[in-house]
Amino acid sequence: MSPKKLNPAKIASVTQLEKLISDSKSVAVIDYKGLKVSQSTELRRNVRNAGGKMVVTKNTLFSLALKAKGYELPVKLEGLSAFVFSLTDEVSAIKAVADFSKKNSVLTFKLGFLDGKILSFEEIKSLATLPSKETLIGKAVSTLKSPLFNLAYNLNWNISKLVRTLDAVKASKSK
Repeated sequence: MSPKKLNPAKIASVTQLEKLISDSKSVAVIDYKGLKVSQSTELRRNVRNAGGKMVVTKNTLFSLALKAKGYELPVKLEGLSAFVFSLTDEVSAIKAVADFSKKNSVLTFKLGFLDGKILSFEEIKSLATLPSKETLIGKAVSTLKSPLFNLAYNLNWNISKLVRTLDAVKASKSK
């Protein structure tokens, strides 16, 4: 189906999807069937709070938007799909979907996109299990701090040992 055969509302949807794809750090495609309205609302809220946006649209419109951005899908998307766009960082919105899926056992990932690369189900699942950005930053700072702490401790050790030795000599001479 070419964009010329689409009505203006669908062209606007494709344009909006193209903009979301451009603005996103990563995109996850999830199987959306079987969700209740309350679960869908909760999932959208979780994704939004994680710095993302969830859109439910036709697979064909999403495929057209991807083609316009230079992506080629390895498989044809089938069934009811939701598209999760991570706008603030690469994994936070995907983690929100994974956490929701663990609690409700309803959703599954189909595929994803990150840095111009199409991710398989296994790759997007492993991306979802990464620790949060704050946790990774904390681990990095801790790793960088450790050698400095050890250096400072070792440099102070000789001075401390000298002070303790001088105190012991002073105590033994005063007796």
